[in-house]
Amino acid sequence: MAPFKAFRVHTIDGKPVCRFEKLAMDDLDPGAVVIKIAYSAITYKDAMAARGVGKNVRTDRPCVTGVDLSGEVVSSQDPRFAAGDLVAVTNYKLGNDHDGGYAEYARVPGDWIVSLPAGLSLYEAMGLGTSGLTAALALDRVEAAGLTPAAGAVGITGATGGVGSLAVNMFAQRGYKVIAISGKREQEGFLRSIGAQSIIGREEFLADRASLAKPLFAGALDNVGGVYLDRLAAKMQPCGKLAVAGMAVGAEVTTTVLPLILRSIDILGINVSRQLQMKERRRLWERMATDLKPKNLAEISRAIPFEDLDKTMDKFFDASTVGRVVVEVGSKAPVRG
Repeated sequence: MAPFKAFRVHTIDGKPVCRFEKLAMDDLDPGAVVIKIAYSAITYKDAMAARGVGKNVRTDRPCVTGVDLSGEVVSSQDPRFAAGDLVAVTNYKLGNDHDGGYAEYARVPGDWIVSLPAGLSLYEAMGLGTSGLTAALALDRVEAAGLTPAAGAVGITGATGGVGSLAVNMFAQRGYKVIAISGKREQEGFLRSIGAQSIIGREEFLADRASLAKPLFAGALDNVGGVYLDRLAAKMQPCGKLAVAGMAVGAEVTTTVLPLILRSIDILGINVSRQLQMKERRRLWERMATDLKPKNLAEISRAIPFEDLDKTMDKFFDASTVGRVVVEVGSKAPVRG
């Protein structure tokens, strides 16, 4: 096989250095299945790895980053997959401990791979990816906990981000009244177009610091963490369902147990990395291809050329990104949908 293009992060003098390189197959981490990558995507975790924020990529050797990929199987030593299969891979060790999606080829263990469900194209799979899986798991868990649209509104923080915008669309499709919480007032039109019935600005949302505030939400998804989780908990209705998926502003939370006890709130942790078992992962992908497939995915996702990957990373830190950023890795991406 001829050398192929990849985007790798090196650690030089303790600092991350990102660059495009030509690799051979033997340069990649081992795996039973070789995939020709059509698309990847950018998550906040990918941007952190590229810029050396936190411990999001191994530093003992160069690593192809990218926690998501979709593509076509080229060869397989795993009997569950064969050449020509269309597949998606998200999370596990991909892109941090194991070479990931920012290359024209990947080698991965078969246990990480999901066959592409009927109804999704390879592009749509990356329009969803880790962000869609997170939103789908949050919706699935609050439904399983008993939340129905009749119970009341659902609040979603970080509503213009990848997880947030997909969650807005998914919850709205399921009949919930969605209240988007965002610091980007200029995106109100976008949020309403994807299903939000109303928008609360960041300053207004954070202003009321009462331990038990006026109840607004029967359900909620927090993609931000920190003080946002505290304010959501304080504004939950009795027996509310609060899913927690992010910590962009920090992992520490200063709050009280009053709303949890006095209003009997359920806190649901959302993690789609290694903790999500493959059986559940496949079930959620099937839902994302059917009843949870976002009707506004074309508006929520946008594609960038592979060459624009590095310069796009910084937009995740200045809060200028909206929705999901898909990376066009393959030059001739097979599609199905």
